[in-house]
Amino acid sequence: FLHYLKILFLLIAVESEVTIEGAPEKFAVVGNEIQLTCHYNNNSEVSEVQWLKNDIVISRNDRMENDTRGNITHFNESSIQLTISPIISSDAANYTCVANSSDTIAIRGLYKVLTFQFLVS
Repeated sequence: FLHYLKILFLLIAVESEVTIEGAPEKFAVVGNEIQLTCHYNNNSEVSEVQWLKNDIVISRNDRMENDTRGNITHFNESSIQLTISPIISSDAANYTCVANSSDTIAIRGLYKVLTFQFLVS
């Protein structure tokens, strides 16, 4: 019986896979644009995809929330893309993609965005 539960858990974890595109640490130049892309497996019937900025929800599916800077520039049954342009220093944060499926298991992918600007003298 315990062996059966272990196998069931592993199947759920595989079906709810979430990956981020590219390196998890992004360096963004102030004034430029950054795109954060999250891919998720739709086999588990994802009901909602969120972007979080420092653990605060900033988007649900294709809508931004809480007067947050940025736009959802791509959203479908298997991926979502957050675009922030132009980058300002306060955009530096941890951005998390969360895919919530009908079985209430949330799977996360994390980006750490660091901003910097060039000083010309």
